[in-house]
Amino acid sequence: MTVQWWCSAKGLPWRWHWQAYPGVWIVVIALAAVYARWSKPLEAGARTHAVSTGRRIGGWVAVVLVWLTLDWPGGPLGTGYLASVHAAQFLVLAMVAPPLLLRGIDPDRVRALFERNGFAAKIIRAVTKPLLIMIVFTIVMLATHTPGTVDLLMRSQLGAFVLDSAWFLSGLAFWWPIAIDLPVREHFGPPMRMLYLFAGTQAHLYLAMWLLLADLPVYGIYELAPRVTGLSALEDQQVAGGLLLTLGGTYVLAVISVVFFRWFAEPQPER
Repeated sequence: MTVQWWCSAKGLPWRWHWQAYPGVWIVVIALAAVYARWSKPLEAGARTHAVSTGRRIGGWVAVVLVWLTLDWPGGPLGTGYLASVHAAQFLVLAMVAPPLLLRGIDPDRVRALFERNGFAAKIIRAVTKPLLIMIVFTIVMLATHTPGTVDLLMRSQLGAFVLDSAWFLSGLAFWWPIAIDLPVREHFGPPMRMLYLFAGTQAHLYLAMWLLLADLPVYGIYELAPRVTGLSALEDQQVAGGLLLTLGGTYVLAVISVVFFRWFAEPQPER
């Protein structure tokens, strides 16, 4: 029996039989190891910016969410059977897990990284420029939801891995300027952060409306897939659009509201 390392569409009738995906396990274990290192205090005796226990737990919740999203049954359902699960995977990998992970990172470790100004710091500084990553994130969001891209990539393990990685890595870069204050950006205060979040996530709302209003299924891979639920391919696609619109839109609005009220609560300088 050939080992399948990553989830991909097979076109076979769905069976509720557990299947191993070693590639997913390796990626999740690696993610957990990296997060464990970067969430650990740099020097317990010389703390300058402590991370709350809640933030650290939030990061571990993100690791578990990534695992549940990529492994059986969510992984194979999203890659080859249900567009609604595919939409949920996008929300987790690009919108929810990245900020939770970044907020759990120890700030002193990030500060030390930028003080050394090595290769990693230069890469992070380059790829997290707000205007650049906002454009890149939008392009990734749109490109990875076109019918041609989805129908092509979901059919192979490598293609599905590339798509999942693109969502997660672009999500990390997009949420970095919101979750982490380094490198320092003098003109990226709360008003600009709110505008950044609003403009940078508009594409997924247009995708949601496109999926909701389409008269026919737009993805051949989900239209032709054996049915798992009582929903038709078009109804499942509408559920996917509803998830992106309601859950995705509400989530972004909630984050913008948090940024606004924290800004509003900041003490104003005396004149």
